[in-house]
Amino acid sequence: MLSIHPGWARTAMGTFDGAVEREIELQTSVQGVADVVERHMATSKNLYLDYEDSKLPW
Repeated sequence: MLSIHPGWARTAMGTFDGAVEREIELQTSVQGVADVVERHMATSKNLYLDYEDSKLPW
């Protein structure tokens, strides 16, 4: 099972409709999440990662 943090991306919900500054662009987040999923598809590990494939603390 993968739990993936997509990063603080520019979306209406993610930036409270522009009230909060985003950290990354939406395309960067989406591509990063897709890459992480592809990289870990064949594993049977339970991981908590971010969109850059870095492990996050539980």
